[in-house]
Amino acid sequence: MNRLSLAVLFAIIPLYGTLVALDPARPPIPPLVPAAVTVAIALAAVAALAGVVPAALRAGRRDWLTFAFLAPGAATILAALTGFDPVFGIGLGVLVTGLGAAGLALAREADAATVRLCIRAFLWSALAGCAIALAMVVTHRPAAIYAYDNGRAVGTFLNPNELAAYTLIALGVALPLAVASRGRDRLATVCSLVLIVTLGATFSRWGALSAVCGVAVYALAARARILLVAAAVIALAGIGLDAAAGARHHNPRDTEAREVAWRTGLTTFARFPLLGVGPLAFPKTYDALRPPEAPGSRTAVAFDPHSLPIAFAADGGIVAIVTLTISFAIVLRRVLREARGAARAARALALGLAAALVALLIDGGINTIVLFFPLGLQVVPLALAVVRTDALE
Repeated sequence: MNRLSLAVLFAIIPLYGTLVALDPARPPIPPLVPAAVTVAIALAAVAALAGVVPAALRAGRRDWLTFAFLAPGAATILAALTGFDPVFGIGLGVLVTGLGAAGLALAREADAATVRLCIRAFLWSALAGCAIALAMVVTHRPAAIYAYDNGRAVGTFLNPNELAAYTLIALGVALPLAVASRGRDRLATVCSLVLIVTLGATFSRWGALSAVCGVAVYALAARARILLVAAAVIALAGIGLDAAAGARHHNPRDTEAREVAWRTGLTTFARFPLLGVGPLAFPKTYDALRPPEAPGSRTAVAFDPHSLPIAFAADGGIVAIVTLTISFAIVLRRVLREARGAARAARALALGLAAALVALLIDGGINTIVLFFPLGLQVVPLALAVVRTDALE
């Protein structure tokens, strides 16, 4: 097992949003880092994925768990072969396959020391990424990004909703570790607090609701009634925050744009139901399939359907929807099953990540989450790894 490669993959997740600058048809979002740095980040990710390949090959079996981790990448490549942007689509498919392979290797091959290293790398990178996002909001710099996002926290991520989705999974790691250690895990404790503040600073209404749903799922799985009360308190606090300040950070036209994106995405799926138009190819067909009153092809609405299930349906068709549904159902079921007999800390982390995955899926209902595959296929398997290795004992 290439321990360094896995650590890099976990540390680099907050930087994936910068890779959008490599897309010639990218949304009109000001780049945060120079092109040379973006290329270096991409090369580091590719090198790290290559380093995990041997362990992934050893971890492969003829079973459902292997299917769950590798099938999403295969479905992506299949849709790309028949799609309108095969080069970028196949590239994305290879990346998704690599992330799934990394998750499979972690779940089955990583030893306790490697698992602990991955957790620490992920928490440190989450802390750094959120600190950068908060600093950008406080300083109003870079001014172009601050203005584009209406003063919402974004940092290195593609948009505020993307950062909100990231905090959901990161809280699924940090909060259980902080609570299980009763605050003695200082990194997890500090990271939890910063993540909560960052989620609030994104002013993502649906992200906050998804977080409440995640807390409720954890409470039900852990049979902790007090957490259900906590979920209700968080929900009320979120409503108050939105009423007090949320409206100032949302463009009213965003709701209309999202509705247009959903309609166009459903129309795309209806025209190409089996394999879709191909990964990343939605912008290529947007002008031909959008409603007459919809914004033009250079607006943000033209770049994705702004809903994860609709995006999968439009880009990958029925094959993608069925494959992804089965894959994530297998992973979620396995994590919940393995958590039952685990030690206290490992059980808390496993249930936390299961709840976070549900929250991520809910959040994706009205958002397209670029980090969905790194978070779902790479980070969530930490739950299986800690239970198998007793890495937290």
